[in-house]
Amino acid sequence: MKFLTAALMVVMFAVPAFAYDGPTIVGTVQDPAWELGNPDWALVLQPNGVWELTKTIDAGSYEYKAFEDSTWATAIPAGNNQSFTLSAQDDVTWYVNCGATVGSQDGDEYIFHSMNPPIVCGDFMSELGGTDWDQTDTSTTVMEDPEGDGVWEFESVIPAGSYNFKIVLNNNWDQNTSPSGDIPFGSDGSTPVLFTYDMATNTTEVFTSAAPQVLYARVLADCPTDLTKIEVRFDKNMDETSAENTANWNVNEDGGPAQTVVSATRDDTDHKVVVLEVSPACSPGSDYLVWANNVLAEGDLQPVDPSNNDACFYLHEVIFELNMDLYVQENGVPTSVHIQGDTYPLTWDQCAGCEAFDDGSGDDAAAGDTTYTVTEYFSMQYECGAAADTATVKYKYVVDCTTWEGDFEFGHFVELDPNTAGQTMNVWWEDVSPVDNIQCDVGVRFQVTNAPGCDQGLFVRGSESPLDWSTGVELVDDGTGGDLASGDGIYSALVTFPTGTYKFLDYKYFCADSGDTAGGYYECDTFPDRELTLDDVDGCVPGNGPMEFTDLWDWCEPIADTPDGRQLETTWGKIKSLYGTKK
Repeated sequence: MKFLTAALMVVMFAVPAFAYDGPTIVGTVQDPAWELGNPDWALVLQPNGVWELTKTIDAGSYEYKAFEDSTWATAIPAGNNQSFTLSAQDDVTWYVNCGATVGSQDGDEYIFHSMNPPIVCGDFMSELGGTDWDQTDTSTTVMEDPEGDGVWEFESVIPAGSYNFKIVLNNNWDQNTSPSGDIPFGSDGSTPVLFTYDMATNTTEVFTSAAPQVLYARVLADCPTDLTKIEVRFDKNMDETSAENTANWNVNEDGGPAQTVVSATRDDTDHKVVVLEVSPACSPGSDYLVWANNVLAEGDLQPVDPSNNDACFYLHEVIFELNMDLYVQENGVPTSVHIQGDTYPLTWDQCAGCEAFDDGSGDDAAAGDTTYTVTEYFSMQYECGAAADTATVKYKYVVDCTTWEGDFEFGHFVELDPNTAGQTMNVWWEDVSPVDNIQCDVGVRFQVTNAPGCDQGLFVRGSESPLDWSTGVELVDDGTGGDLASGDGIYSALVTFPTGTYKFLDYKYFCADSGDTAGGYYECDTFPDRELTLDDVDGCVPGNGPMEFTDLWDWCEPIADTPDGRQLETTWGKIKSLYGTKK
């Protein structure tokens, strides 16, 4: 901002009102709503490793998320907004785990608030007067943190039996607490069962006096994988002497002879885990039954529950191939490429999984061809006596332990079919192959026929340059910048996407109400973005282009007609833009 006087020119620089770039709460609890980087809503790291913020909130219904920094890409959770309702003014405390790397969304972040403490949700809730697996039932199994140490607890005497549970945050399933699957446990019917959830580490434990149970068996996630090693996990710490007696173990391949248990070793740090070495090695495409006899719990020396002393899994091999040619052309050869995912042995712990190589070793076809390869073995758990089910695995890659493919919601998928021994998955980095990029400059004329009154202009924003999600390109009705006629009520912008742009474009219109265009609102704000495929045959400029689109602002609302008398069809979720005749 510049001020001139007769005697002196004084230059003043506007300083942003908010400069905070750490973790914050953002949402409709603020005024103005959804304001990033406001230090008044900064979370504070506590000694227990949890970030917290307490605010006095008036009665009403609210939505919110946490953000690891002042960018929309670090929302916690990445998906749905979280919500709560107050009938009267009250103090609300938010609890946030910002994950291993603060400021980078890696999928290890979690949030809840004091209005909805964690609950223990499972198939035993009806035994206590609640409803089984009802994530909204707060009548029986709400957890508390009486010591304020970030470890939430629930304890109760539960009728004798075997059950499963999961810790639920904010009374919904938007966030998957660790571990990803349901957790089995047993109760003797007389001793209280204690459930704990450590917010800082996102870990869940259950303490029970019931006899120990086998939870699962699976091939270890070593890199490279050793198919002679099977990990068996119990729900209790196990006695070292009985656990390491090979005579107490049996491993059998379905339809084949029993395997020899060469050794059994209790884990030095996690006494719930015993690692078996078997001969011959496990084979992809085969089912395995593992069971324990006479293995005792540590301390009280209770023998393993004979009705829950076995585990079954199907071993599936997947060769993952990642084509990095386009990435290498733009960024050079990466130092490392790792695969991450939501199903063991894959995890979302950055660079904790196996590394993919382009060195011609193992299953990699050729060194230096920019195709990175890694082989993973999935132990698909199923109930012994039943049959293994098909499982869906989400996965993605990370380069140099820092750069993920797209945002965290992006991912590849593979279906693990128990009727096959294995498969090969060949994908491109970020699912972009050479045929997914336009081969000419493509022009697009964006036109809105029912533009709202915007104090600082109407903009089109999108996923590919020259569009972006921060400013975008302004639409005008003055006969300039690609607008075909001044004052006709149709606001337009002519945008040229350069050769090589990813051809699948997401976009939306934005009504700006502040001078820096940061403030304002999107059309159909809670609905998906519009989708457009850039046409590099008929949309090239110079050439047959540009592409012509006539859109309706707020297409999610029913609109009868437009200024030129036409009626346009609108549908929920995806706009049907009209590819009109060029003028």
